[in-house]
Amino acid sequence: MTSFYHGSYVRYAIGGLGLRLRWATKAVRRLLGANDRGPVPAVAQQARIDALIAHRDWNGLAAGVNEMAVMAKDTANPQLMLKAGQAYERLGNFTRAAELRLAARRERKGESAADWAGEDISADALLIDLVEDDPRSLGRVIRHARLAGAAAARAKDATIRVEPRIVPLLQRTFPTARIIAAGQAASGQKFATFEHLAWVFGRDPAGLAASFKPLLADSDLVEAFRRRYRAATDLPLVGLSWGSKSHTKDVPDFAEWANFMAETPATFVSLQYGPIKPALRRLRKGDDARLIHDESVDQMVDMDRFAAQIAALDAVVTISNTAAHLAGALGVPTIFLIDDKFQTAWPVAGDRTPWYPSGVVLHKDGREWPAVLDEARRRLAPVLAGRSDTGSAGGGRK
Repeated sequence: MTSFYHGSYVRYAIGGLGLRLRWATKAVRRLLGANDRGPVPAVAQQARIDALIAHRDWNGLAAGVNEMAVMAKDTANPQLMLKAGQAYERLGNFTRAAELRLAARRERKGESAADWAGEDISADALLIDLVEDDPRSLGRVIRHARLAGAAAARAKDATIRVEPRIVPLLQRTFPTARIIAAGQAASGQKFATFEHLAWVFGRDPAGLAASFKPLLADSDLVEAFRRRYRAATDLPLVGLSWGSKSHTKDVPDFAEWANFMAETPATFVSLQYGPIKPALRRLRKGDDARLIHDESVDQMVDMDRFAAQIAALDAVVTISNTAAHLAGALGVPTIFLIDDKFQTAWPVAGDRTPWYPSGVVLHKDGREWPAVLDEARRRLAPVLAGRSDTGSAGGGRK
């Protein structure tokens, strides 16, 4: 089913109507917005790519993305460059992904002598801006945070600018850098943002995985969460996040999640944001103790507290959303449930991502969701069997 995290069919229907209107608007704009090569080739190419994705023909898709990249370069089209770059990353070609994303940025914003490209900056001040394009896109911020830390370590002085709710988490993780909130003025002799960091540190998947360092949650908060949850259960603690505001994602429905919970020997902790009381009723089925909803945590306000909650758990099972990226970045054993729509940053092949080496990527791969959740339960079993009494063995805590 498409994602509706809150459990209300009325809100789901209203949101879905809005999505269909946006789809129609985009389709009209695409058909009317001809460039020098006209609209038909781009539309035809997109239709062919959509068919390759539907058949999970990744070799054919790679050839199609190569053509898209050539077209993007020939037309100096930054949107097409970005789209091709995103596709390359999903296909595992991190080098081409980084090249095209950086090229897209240069087309949109120009190129400056201050832009950092990996040269020696041991005598320079470096400004890293991780809110420049979209301060709401926390998944991308979390994914690139450790690269920002690596860049900061190379500079004489470093300032990292992020959304306010993530400042404490990054300041703890990167104590020698200055972490500031979006909107605060800062300057540096050198500048970097997502595309520069990926160019310098993210072109080699093996190196990206090997260099993983977890974000550090507040150890006192982690212990407090762990004690409180453990007082209510002797079962392993598994974080659960089932939905997203995006209606385009395909996720298990509530009955499928409820069956997964019933067949898994664990106590679950909701990592879901927003007004979710109807969803909780659907998932708990009268057994409130099986799914803890901690109202002291609001990830939309305090990401540091949310990070501590996640780090207190033995494992996490989640769709693609902020909880997925944060659990992965904390090093908590995580199972990422990924649909077949080729629209997120997760790889299309294999069960690992170099961004989060402690996690397991489970693709729907044409299956029904109950089969995917059965595999998730099997993958989860050895993790839970080896759990400790002090929280996740992988969770970053300090």
